[in-house]
Amino acid sequence: MRLCTFYKLLFCLILNCCLSITAFAQTQITQKPLIRVGGYQFAPYVNLQMDGRYTGLTLDLINALNQVQQQVTFEFVPTSIEHRNKAYAAERFDMMLFEDPSWGWEHSKMQFIPLNIKDGEVFIALKNRTKDQRYFADLTNKSMALVKGYHYTFVGSETDPEQLNKRFELVFVTSNKASIETILRQRADIAPVTFSYLNYYFTLNPEEKDKLFISEQWAQHYHLGVLLAPHSQLKIDQLKHWLELLEGSGKLAALAQDYGFTLPTPKALKP
Repeated sequence: MRLCTFYKLLFCLILNCCLSITAFAQTQITQKPLIRVGGYQFAPYVNLQMDGRYTGLTLDLINALNQVQQQVTFEFVPTSIEHRNKAYAAERFDMMLFEDPSWGWEHSKMQFIPLNIKDGEVFIALKNRTKDQRYFADLTNKSMALVKGYHYTFVGSETDPEQLNKRFELVFVTSNKASIETILRQRADIAPVTFSYLNYYFTLNPEEKDKLFISEQWAQHYHLGVLLAPHSQLKIDQLKHWLELLEGSGKLAALAQDYGFTLPTPKALKP
């Protein structure tokens, strides 16, 4: 009787072990590689909300990439504009969306996929302080609001506040939204603002549009795309294909339209 009970217990133990091994093996098979996508406050691409949530076109595109394929999982990893290069070098993330290679990446090892995104910065000022477009031609003797850490071509892409303050009268802010509000509150004369975000801001605050005078000339153009780190297990051809699917289906253009700018929609591609 005792022997029978022993064999029953042994059988149950072996069965549980087999089930556990099978479950573990299935988990290993179905677990998808994690691809970390770095991002920092850069509206409308990444926007930190008051409750701590991150929203924006970058987050929307990450969701779209997770929907268009089932091979990997893309996950957003927050960083800061000041420390993004060091975080990239330390392999804290695999890639970045909507980044310009000239924004401090000149000496970094990377793979770059250009995106069909046309964006940049325009200058804004209060209408009651301006007469015509010539107001933006000369920046001397005008105070200016700049987002700390952003690379502006009209100042030689210099990001060091100490160096910039030697040449201009500056107010440093933390976001495009803060740049607009600094002008509206008459704390600076001029501010360069990301054009797509300016349009998006006007959709949320239409009453402010008539108060602002916008430059016809661009302060700078962005050449946005995807930075993919060489250490990533994601292959660049895979990523290109998934991005082409989103662009070809019109999904990328639809997402961009939600944030104030339009993209041409090419012919749809097959998976």
